[in-house]
Amino acid sequence: MIMLNNNLHIFIIAAETGSLTETAKKLYISQPAVSQAIKKLEEELDVKLFIRNKRSSLVLTDVGREILTLANQMYELENRLYQRAYEENQMMKGIVRIAAVPVAASLILSRVMPVFKKQFPDVEIELFESDPLSVKNMVLDYKADIGISTSPYLGLEHKVLMKDRMVSIDSDRPKAVDLSKVSDLILCRVAYESVTEQLKGTSIDLSHSLIVDAASTQINLIANGNGIGVISELMLSSIPNSLVIGKVKPEINMEISLIAHDFSQLSVAAREMTEMILEREY
Repeated sequence: MIMLNNNLHIFIIAAETGSLTETAKKLYISQPAVSQAIKKLEEELDVKLFIRNKRSSLVLTDVGREILTLANQMYELENRLYQRAYEENQMMKGIVRIAAVPVAASLILSRVMPVFKKQFPDVEIELFESDPLSVKNMVLDYKADIGISTSPYLGLEHKVLMKDRMVSIDSDRPKAVDLSKVSDLILCRVAYESVTEQLKGTSIDLSHSLIVDAASTQINLIANGNGIGVISELMLSSIPNSLVIGKVKPEINMEISLIAHDFSQLSVAAREMTEMILEREY
């Protein structure tokens, strides 16, 4: 299903990978073919889309970033066009692109996706896991049809799925963690992004914390007496552990919501996925 200008399609993939080599591998074409497609698109538009950094990675120019957003909008419209045609012929095909924070992927999508795939086996699901702000930006930039992320929602439409809060965790006894007074926390990257986003505008600085990539690593470090941490209560509940939970000051309470530009304008498949997510209890 590619009606999109081929050079524009190659440009989208190159912007995602930041590499001519990886783009060629992903599209099963030669690297010179990728370079030629980008060159032709730049000539056609009469703009510079990429610059190369010292590591020979592709970096979008300012106008390149704007054109990428427009190209993703075109991709979304094309997907909706095909899905509407499939619907007219009593078929359900196409792609649903979902961006989600890890806790949502674990607790929500892991239950919904198997049911969706059984009901709509010809619909492809693309799942992107990332931190809350990146998830929202993917929806804003039309890289995902829908997202599941935490408040605030940056002007996107949202439907609340569940409530969450940040708690402190320790291997010994409950500790109330005052974020304005500690600088040696152990945080997973997603928790760090969530906390800093919620505390934006305050003087609290968590930059000296130990940041690890996975919540499971954070939990193992704390379980072995390496310090205390702050984590999403829902994320903690999804990983077996024997840690002791305490309070966080200031309190950080969050909603986890389904987000979209406009729920009424979703593609047929994305709308079915949305309804399936909303009808379940979490």
